[in-house]
Amino acid sequence: MSSQQVQDARQSPRVNVSWAARIVLNPQSYLEARIVNVSAEGLGLVCERAFPDGAMMHILIALPDPADRSKYHYPDVHAKVMFHVVKSTKFRIGTRFARIDPKVKALIDAWVQRG
Repeated sequence: MSSQQVQDARQSPRVNVSWAARIVLNPQSYLEARIVNVSAEGLGLVCERAFPDGAMMHILIALPDPADRSKYHYPDVHAKVMFHVVKSTKFRIGTRFARIDPKVKALIDAWVQRG
């Protein structure tokens, strides 16, 4: 599937962001990542490693409070890899939420609604 087809397959609007994140690889290690966009259904992120389509990811997020950007929340979410694309030396990964706390979902929805 081309990146244009992937974009066209999106079900909900996305908002560009730049949030720090970590992908938990196992209980003792993680991979630094950056969340580059969010939607009500998932996250777009960039990291230095590919993950196969369908893989489940455990992601820790530094999520700014939409009402006060000087305050942060540090939730974890579980998301399924929907696609990945090589971009230079990094990998751009599109995910769909598999497990997310309703309070965290409300914060992300607030970011999406603000655009």
